[in-house]
Order: sequence, then C-alpha cells, then structure tokens
Amino acid sequence: MKKQHGNLYRATGTIGLITLLALTLWSQYKQKSNEHDHSDALQHGNTIASAPLKDTEKFIPSGALNSGIRIIDYDAYQYRFVPEPLVVYAGESVELRLKSNDTKHGVMIPEINFSAEMPLGKRKIATFKAPLKAGEYPIFCSIFCGSDHGDMRGKLIVLPSPEQKGEIQHEQAHSNN
Repeated sequence: MKKQHGNLYRATGTIGLITLLALTLWSQYKQKSNEHDHSDALQHGNTIASAPLKDTEKFIPSGALNSGIRIIDYDAYQYRFVPEPLVVYAGESVELRLKSNDTKHGVMIPEINFSAEMPLGKRKIATFKAPLKAGEYPIFCSIFCGSDHGDMRGKLIVLPSPEQKGEIQHEQAHSNN
C-alpha cells in the first residue's frame, strides 16, 4: 500500500512540475510577444514621413548660429520636447545640446536617421545635417519614459535655406510674367 501512495505522490509531483514549467514558459513567451521596440515610432501608430511646409514666415530658427553651426539646447520632459518646434534651415549643420529633466528619454528623427539618448540632468552633444528638403519632420522619444511615451513627439521644421528662398522667389517672379 505504501508503494502505491509513493508512486501516486511521485506521479502527482511530476505532473505538477511539468505544469509549472509549462506555465513559466508560456508566461515568458507572452511577455516577449507583448514587448516592442520603443525606438520604433511606427509601433506607436505614428507616421514618419515629412510633410510639406506651408507658412514659413511664422517660424524663427531655434538656438544660435556659431561658425556656421546651429547650436540648440534641446530638452525633454515627460511628455514633451523644448523648444517645440525645433526650427533649422535646409542643409544646415545642427548641434543639439541634449538634456532630460525628469527621467530617461531619447530623441529620434527617423527620416534623417538621427537618434540619441538624452542624459538625465546634464548636456550631451549630438549633431546632424538638416535635410535639404524644406518641410516638417516628426520627432519621437526613443526610450520608454512612462505611460504617455507613445504620445511624446515633436516637430523638426526645416525652412528653405536663404539660397533656396532666393531661388524660389526668382522662380515665382518669372512664373508670374
């Protein structure tokens, strides 16, 4: 009789261990399938395509121009970027002095393949060349920063360069004749 109970306990224990193992594996699988890349703006329902720029006269370039480089202090807060929008001229060299003011953030401009982490409480320099095409380019936070992370976005406004502006005005003057 003792041997029968021993086999029963052993079988029950084995079934319990198999069940526990199956539940653990299932839980890990479900967790991985729910994960996503926070640096992928498309996973938050955003579009990454630039939009044409209409009223360029209302925008003033951000930061200051120093030796041909536009230098901008660019800060992150839950759930916004400052300044908003970020405004530069087409083709301009841009130096962002990045800083997070509350938690870990990242900044990403997918269309120009720019991405950088924003350190908490101190400045980090990141550079990029502004697109040659004037327009509005979406900016996203690339590091999970809280419940509204998916809504943390900004805009890069690329104004026509002074040279492009002159060409556009010249074309408009000739098309009106």
